[in-house]
Amino acid sequence: MSNKIGFVETPLEIANLMIELSNIDRNALVLDTGCGKGVFLQALENKGYKNVYGVEIDGELYEYCDGRYGEKFKIIRGDFLTFTFNRKFDLIIGNPPYVHFNRIPPEIADNVREMVKTSEGDIYYAFIIKSISLLKEGGELIYIVPYHFFYNTYAKFVRDVLLQSGKIEVIIDLDETRLFNNENPEVVIFKFKKGEYDLKNEEIKLLKVKTVNTNSLEIYEKAIKSLSEEASNDIFDYVKIPHYLNSESWSTFVINIPNFPSVKMKDIAKVGVGLVSGFDEAFTLDEEKADVRLKFNDGEINLVKRFVKGKYCKRFIVDGSGLYILIDGSVKNEKELELMYPNIYKKILPFKDIMSKRYLPKKKEWFHWQALRNYKFLISNLNKKRIYVPTLDRRPYNRFSLGEEGLLPSGDVLFIQPHNDEDLYFLLGYLNTSFFRKYYLGKGGRRGGRISFTQRLLENVEIPLFPKEIKEKIIHTTKEIISKLKEGNDTSPLEKELDDLVYSAIVSL
Repeated sequence: MSNKIGFVETPLEIANLMIELSNIDRNALVLDTGCGKGVFLQALENKGYKNVYGVEIDGELYEYCDGRYGEKFKIIRGDFLTFTFNRKFDLIIGNPPYVHFNRIPPEIADNVREMVKTSEGDIYYAFIIKSISLLKEGGELIYIVPYHFFYNTYAKFVRDVLLQSGKIEVIIDLDETRLFNNENPEVVIFKFKKGEYDLKNEEIKLLKVKTVNTNSLEIYEKAIKSLSEEASNDIFDYVKIPHYLNSESWSTFVINIPNFPSVKMKDIAKVGVGLVSGFDEAFTLDEEKADVRLKFNDGEINLVKRFVKGKYCKRFIVDGSGLYILIDGSVKNEKELELMYPNIYKKILPFKDIMSKRYLPKKKEWFHWQALRNYKFLISNLNKKRIYVPTLDRRPYNRFSLGEEGLLPSGDVLFIQPHNDEDLYFLLGYLNTSFFRKYYLGKGGRRGGRISFTQRLLENVEIPLFPKEIKEKIIHTTKEIISKLKEGNDTSPLEKELDDLVYSAIVSL
């Protein structure tokens, strides 16, 4: 049964927790949107619910649940997303499948795309939308799902539907807690109530797990205790947050930030993603094993570029780079590559079969880089310094790092190129402060235990309009930090000074 599409068994304690979040009467009409092995049916039976429907698409799982619960509940064999229900429900509950669109069977994919308005979403998006349509006014939806629908660009329609249809009452953020056998997706439990509400006057009860090293029973007991007492405990932080008011990225990271005059990053700098080879092994050059300049002709040397990867971002400074062969569209065909760049051709030829299987846009040959995003801009600004930051990072501090001239970004970093060169050190200093980290996490940049820097979020962050003297102090302190780092000296006092400077300046704005 474990090999079903998107099927992951929910622990009974988690099902019990979800049911206890409901305020629906035991005689109300309940729907389990994917019976699986019947854990929610078991929990509903134990809690005394009587009018329960369950639907299951898989024949084997359906037979299992119908045999065990069919005399007490109505078990339906069918696809929840296409099944026509002749009634609406007071409570809809479950753990829908988590399957990205490109892995959904074709017979289901078209319906999912129509429901979620994108081919880049997840099947559970469709489950949320369909469930809301099947709720009575005042009805409740309680799901455990991956956290990424809070921030994913392609889930904006789902967030819109939730905001337009009712309110979220409870969120239990379980992070990457190991709830499921061999699986640890970053999940949240949320309770939604359908109806018309003035969301400006609504609050969400938010629980955030403090440690992923806990178990289902502890989660059940401590979540119930935290909600009933409206207080934090050793497993959960408890807080009430204002309800989300728009469908921009939602966050469970809470920080009280005063409003400050600002400009968006995209108005003062170019933010972009790095270049992707699609198969680094073929294009990487090892400087320790070979002197490239002795082996390559002049034309070949022009195809060799220095790249910044995430591992070279040491916070404030880029420390190191890697050599790559970058073959762009100027090399039209394989024959030209072999004649004009014989040593490079010889180096990458053993990888031809593998590289031919990469996804490549039309007009690209097997030896081309897969995605040269922002390439023209980067090449035209190759003589400039810029800021790099890893796209995903588990470190407890930001690693915005200054790269010297002649560097290009790899696919695991973003770059920031200020329109005005004078903003380079100001941005570098400000973006590495603890204030900005908290601010950014509050905008939805958390991915499990990692911080995620995306082009969209960084483009839209608010950069404070500090007075000239404050900007100059930030620039001066940032340059001091860089100087000491290059000398191998401790920079923690200066970094604290920078943090304090920014915090006090924000408050005074």
